[in-house]
Amino acid sequence: MMTVSRRGTAARSTTGLAMLVSLLWFAPFHAFAGELSEVPAASPPDFSLPDLAGQPHRLNEFTGKVVLVTFWASWCSPCIQEMPGIQRLAEAMTDTPFAVVGVNVGEGERRVQATTRRLGIGFPVLLDRDSATFRAWGADVLPTAYVLDRSGRIRHVARGPVEWDRDNIIEMLKQLAAERPTDSD
Repeated sequence: MMTVSRRGTAARSTTGLAMLVSLLWFAPFHAFAGELSEVPAASPPDFSLPDLAGQPHRLNEFTGKVVLVTFWASWCSPCIQEMPGIQRLAEAMTDTPFAVVGVNVGEGERRVQATTRRLGIGFPVLLDRDSATFRAWGADVLPTAYVLDRSGRIRHVARGPVEWDRDNIIEMLKQLAAERPTDSD
């Protein structure tokens, strides 16, 4: 049997904690931890939200297209991390009935404009200033994204950052775009 003094236990505990902190500190920032999951088709809550020019937009404006609705904020590092991939995805899907809608959660227009300009975001960004749409959609973490089919039904959900321009995701979105829209759930 091995006995360890309290001092030895505290030293090992401190060393273990220091190792864990350094591992987390030096972990690669570009690691994507989100997961894209298929879900039973369901209609999302409608919304009417202003864009950065103050013009209101409703979800049904995008019916007939596969839509990636992504909830994000400028202070959310994982949100900012995945934005270039979302922009590349939008560019890769230009020949497909597809749209990206960014929904900024709880921030002011000027901050959002500065962030979208800095990141070179070319897709529409809507303002959910009071986070009501975020909550109505059942989101509880940023970023959260929903993939809607051409009939406007949620088919996939992602919680956490996703590498959106991966070949397998582009192929899945193109398959969804090839499906015929339906009038019912």
